[in-house]
Amino acid sequence: MKKRIMVGEKIRGYDLLLCPGKNLYTGINKFVEEFGDTNSLEEDLINLASGIFASDLAVKREDREHYIRNIEVGVEVVNLHLFERIKKDLEGALYVVSKDNWSIKFIQKKGVPTLAFDWQNKEGATLLFSGGIDSMCAASEFLKENKDLVLVSHNSHANHAVDNSQKKVHDTLEKFYKKAVKHIHIKVYGRNQPQYPFPKDELRENTQRTRSFLFLSLAALVTRRSNFNKILFMAENGQFAIHLPLNSARVGPFSTHTADPEFVALVEKIFQLLLSNPDFEIKNPFLYKTKAEVFELLPDKLKKAANVSASCWMISRIPENKHCGYCIPCISRRISLEYNNIFFKEYHTDIFKTDLNKLSDTDDKRRNLIDYLEFISKFRNITDANKHELKYEFPELFNPAIDFDKAVNLYKRVSSQSYEILNKYPKVKKLI
Repeated sequence: MKKRIMVGEKIRGYDLLLCPGKNLYTGINKFVEEFGDTNSLEEDLINLASGIFASDLAVKREDREHYIRNIEVGVEVVNLHLFERIKKDLEGALYVVSKDNWSIKFIQKKGVPTLAFDWQNKEGATLLFSGGIDSMCAASEFLKENKDLVLVSHNSHANHAVDNSQKKVHDTLEKFYKKAVKHIHIKVYGRNQPQYPFPKDELRENTQRTRSFLFLSLAALVTRRSNFNKILFMAENGQFAIHLPLNSARVGPFSTHTADPEFVALVEKIFQLLLSNPDFEIKNPFLYKTKAEVFELLPDKLKKAANVSASCWMISRIPENKHCGYCIPCISRRISLEYNNIFFKEYHTDIFKTDLNKLSDTDDKRRNLIDYLEFISKFRNITDANKHELKYEFPELFNPAIDFDKAVNLYKRVSSQSYEILNKYPKVKKLI
């Protein structure tokens, strides 16, 4: 069943109206506060990106075979002809990042079109700043070279734990490098308002797959307004950027694709056209690095201070805002830290010291670690002779945006580094 959502001020028979300034908080006020008045193209892109994100939240996935959603989004834009040119690539990008079927319909809105964007030649970059280890390491690498850098953060309403992590990581970097670093924090979310309803929390989809398009759109506009010539960085270690599914139960929408290289390439193409800059680039400097290798880039003092960063998506729901300790990002984070001889008491559950035999097969703690062990075992004995067999198990590797050999070598190192750490824990070693 298709859900039809309208982003604008007219309903036209849609299931849900998302009205900017009413039940759709677009973040444009923060943007104006930082850079002054927006033009119609900036407003169009902000409304589009925030509308897609809110639509993603508003349409909850169903169970089992009905998990793929069909979503039609109508968006009022002033610059209609320009947005019609990116429609196909946008629908393709949204499919790659969410594995849902998206149909975007642009509707003419009154206003003055923006003819073109002027770009400056200032060297520097904008970095998507989540407050996690990867973005902390990327920011550190820039600051080592004394390059101009602007950090752009996004999160939804009232997520104080993530807010605090982003602020603490930012403050830690400034203190270490003795340099002021601009940090722009933009909130975007759907909210229930009188006469403008929005689904309650329990009825919302929590995967937020399209958040990357919103995040990149905000950062692309900040890049131009910061007078940088073309560079936007999306720092994500290769294990999570390429993100092969751990098993067949985690394919499609059940596996995050937020930094998928194919998605990034499509969005880069969209921005080159929309923002009148054929040289605009979105780069991921960590695409073929493991998380342990990314963390290794930090100076020793910053490694020891990395406990202020946040990698767990459940951190705001756990007492004392600890990491859960058993989700896949937590498992990967812990391996990367301990591989670099850093040990934090930051986990609500110490999954590496838990007797999994006492947990049911459906317990996420048991299931996540078992799935992770099965996954890394597939790369343990990969050779040049048998590596191409992986393409049949992981069709995601049939991707022109991914270097197959580099990707396979990346996952071989993920496997080797994981075993080196996990073998130190007797209860995990029994499973291995």
